[in-house]
Amino acid sequence: MSASGVDKAKLDVPGRDILLVSDYDAAAGTIVLSVPPGAEPRRVSVDAIEHWMIYREHPGVGAIVHVHAWIPGTPATEISYPCGTLELAEAVADLVRRAPDPARAVVGQRNHGLTITGPDLDEIFRRIDGRVVHHVPMD
Repeated sequence: MSASGVDKAKLDVPGRDILLVSDYDAAAGTIVLSVPPGAEPRRVSVDAIEHWMIYREHPGVGAIVHVHAWIPGTPATEISYPCGTLELAEAVADLVRRAPDPARAVVGQRNHGLTITGPDLDEIFRRIDGRVVHHVPMD
């Protein structure tokens, strides 16, 4: 996944800009990264926990996109969880699990944005093209 705060148009260095999440250490509450020798990783995105859960459970998912935008009619988490929490990750993973096709799901985080799964990035972008609105409904 991309590191936190990285310009998505400049994902240049594996292990620094592009990170391989290999595990989640529940006791420490931290993501475990696989980093190539000599690489200095940037901070992993707070969304790493939910992405790790989704990839682990759904082998047909080859890519996940998280955007701070919305698609009307999207099922969303019941409450607004703080980003990066295990509770949010579990709620998003549950919505993906309940989707008609978890490998091609579009689910929302209430008052926050979308998590979209697919076989690859191109397929995800084709599927959501023209449907995304930049305003996330807040309540």
